[in-house]
Amino acid sequence: MKRVFKLMSMVLGFCLLCASFFGCNTATTASADGLSYISMRINPEIELVVDTDGKVVAVNAINEDGETVLCELTLVGMTAEEAGEAFTAMATELGFIDVNGEGATVYILAEGQNTEFVEELEEKLTDKIHKFFDKKGIVGKVSPEQLEEFETLATEWEVSLKDAKLISRILELYPEMTVEEILALSFEERLDLIKEDCAKNGLSVHMRDEYKKAVDEIKAEYSELFELAKEVKDLELQLKDENLSDDERATLQAEYDAKKAEFDALKAQYEEEINALKSEKREKAEEVEKEIKEKAQERRDEFADKLKEHEDKLEEKKKEIEDKIKEWREHHK
Repeated sequence: MKRVFKLMSMVLGFCLLCASFFGCNTATTASADGLSYISMRINPEIELVVDTDGKVVAVNAINEDGETVLCELTLVGMTAEEAGEAFTAMATELGFIDVNGEGATVYILAEGQNTEFVEELEEKLTDKIHKFFDKKGIVGKVSPEQLEEFETLATEWEVSLKDAKLISRILELYPEMTVEEILALSFEERLDLIKEDCAKNGLSVHMRDEYKKAVDEIKAEYSELFELAKEVKDLELQLKDENLSDDERATLQAEYDAKKAEFDALKAQYEEEINALKSEKREKAEEVEKEIKEKAQERRDEFADKLKEHEDKLEEKKKEIEDKIKEWREHHK
């Protein structure tokens, strides 16, 4: 297991650098123990890691629109509900929510080991976003995240739908890992990977597809490594058999030692190529960040007049709009 985390390890200095890039904020002192996970999706989609006090300790953009929304937000240190309101407000300002339409929806997923705490987080978050919609005269609501697309994976991996989404998310962040490695991790370890994505990867969402493609090519070159990993694991299990004779154990141990040495040497080469690839992608960081900020400003300018018109209309017909929101939300529970 240590080798899995060794593969992800990055220098501390880069963690500080990427804290201002790509909507990727992390509080470096937080432990994974007791943390909870929240994803929020409009079309822009982001994820929060929340501590036992309900405070945000890490934020990542899940898609490119989410990255655009987060590029000028610092959500770490806020409560989950404050972060949810700030995210929804910025998404509105950038035109991802149609202030004059009906059916604006923020889809939320929350997961953690303390069920009561997670339910409380969901309630506070829902209430805060509903109040924002009410205040701004937007016909919208909060709904549970749709997880049907993960049903096949949940069955294949023998996990819950929420866990299937979380595992799929880790595979997006760390394509160099295998499903088997992630399934072997505890919930805290999985959440720690998400929390530390900025420090360990520091890649823009805009660069993820390109990075994954390059990783897949490296993994294909190192197919022998993954076969060796299975053989080593199988030999480890065989060596645990208490019924082995001394001769059988000695033969297995010799085979294990040889396979393990071969595996370690190949793994070191694989790690070196992956880390070189990450370094190459990070060289584009400032250029990509600039493009994201420019896109956000373009959207803000594009929708500024529409927002102003909506606000003026709200002042004129406040009661009528409030009743419309209430009626729509009741009908679309």
